[in-house]
Amino acid sequence: MGSRIRFTKASQVFETYPELSETVPEPLSDVAPEDYAKELLQGSTPISAIAYFAHVLPKRESVWWGMKCVEGLDQSKNDADLEILSLSETWVRDGDEEARVAVHTAAEASKGDHAAVWIGLAAGWSGGSLSPNLDHRVEMPDDLTAKAVHTAILIAIGTLVPAKRQDALNSCLSAGLSFAKGSTMPVVSLREPAAAVT
Repeated sequence: MGSRIRFTKASQVFETYPELSETVPEPLSDVAPEDYAKELLQGSTPISAIAYFAHVLPKRESVWWGMKCVEGLDQSKNDADLEILSLSETWVRDGDEEARVAVHTAAEASKGDHAAVWIGLAAGWSGGSLSPNLDHRVEMPDDLTAKAVHTAILIAIGTLVPAKRQDALNSCLSAGLSFAKGSTMPVVSLREPAAAVT
């Protein structure tokens, strides 16, 4: 399978999502999207690589990547979180409106500000209307899924002790880059030392 990245240059990501430049510095040259993710990881604010990369993949792939990061890193998942992650996986695999509504409903019903809830919102915000009024449709902003995936991963990394957070960041982005090249999504885990992203 070929690349899952839908851009050929990192600058195109910022052209498509102008608000991204408010939290992530724009590239200074014509660099490939995956190479720019690595640059950000090695820069002064490595966490910005996650915000950027969440926008690089198509929505379903971004949710899948974020979900796998949350499954592997979040140390505080409860039964409701596991249910939301299961519904998110159903949506990623089926991609239909019924699955999207189901995961969105479950995420909105959850009272916790957990990583899994944000994955559910990311899936839910991939389509549909922003307005609950069926007679007044408001198109869902195109960047909400990426923003929710980013938030989910930040929360998941935040459940770890500070000494493990850089390894978690490396593991998450390394898995995402491998997935973006067309391979199956690697397991995101800190059981083994995280490989450096090169």
